[in-house]
Amino acid sequence: MSHAGHNHHSSLNAAFWLTAVFAVVELVGGLMANSLALLADAGHMVSDVAALGLAMLANHIANRPAHAQMSYGYGRAKVLAAQLSGFMLWLLSAWIVWEAIGRLSQPPTVQGGMVMLIAAIGLMINLIIMRWLHGSHDLNTRAAYWHVLGDALGSVAAIIAGGVIVLTGWMPIDPLLSFLVAGILAWGGWRLLRETTLELMEALPQEIDIERIESAMKKNTGIVNIHHIHLWRLPNTQLAVSAHVQIEDMSHWPDILLALRDTLQKHHIEHITLQPEFHCCEHDNTHCS
Repeated sequence: MSHAGHNHHSSLNAAFWLTAVFAVVELVGGLMANSLALLADAGHMVSDVAALGLAMLANHIANRPAHAQMSYGYGRAKVLAAQLSGFMLWLLSAWIVWEAIGRLSQPPTVQGGMVMLIAAIGLMINLIIMRWLHGSHDLNTRAAYWHVLGDALGSVAAIIAGGVIVLTGWMPIDPLLSFLVAGILAWGGWRLLRETTLELMEALPQEIDIERIESAMKKNTGIVNIHHIHLWRLPNTQLAVSAHVQIEDMSHWPDILLALRDTLQKHHIEHITLQPEFHCCEHDNTHCS
């Protein structure tokens, strides 16, 4: 495992246990204070524990070596886990909205001071975990980060709700702020689902400009045209390309191939499959031998 990979693994591990302990504390506090903001936050913490556990499991599966039946390895496990995390964020968001609607019609009495205290500790823990997970390019870790970010916002909402209740006694603030948190979670879930679905559908990675890469390839001498170009991300996160290359002279192919490899590697594309074709193919569309 690489140094970065090991860091992600230990960060996820520490985050998992810290969140699990505090989820229990917040659940008990939410029940005692009768606060939906705290219970929503605790429910959220439980979903964080699930998301972090899922990320750890996916990391473990992804690190299994490739074999004949799984020649690309198990890297896609991380994408599937991140997608599941996105669905979990949507379910959580729906649950918070449902609870908040019920509480708006009959706002219960909430102990504001206790809410503020527990939510403040929760926020501090979330910020520590966010610091650990921040800046990761790993989709799986970013999915866990979204859960923790939503949680931090939930804690902020609970602190504000507690403050308003202590100062004014206005109880509806508790469910009203829960709506805001639910909206942010739904947005985070949508972003995760969109990104993971695109990756599973072998879409062109967002940061790649395929036209720029194609024109850079065409600049190499001896190339007439390039077609059937495909670019995608492999399960091990490497970029892959395949293309048909029409050339003037088949005897120059070894040199052209080396030049093309150089060009593509400058664009961080490591997995390269190129098929040479004699340029007469352009006219009759049959594969010239």
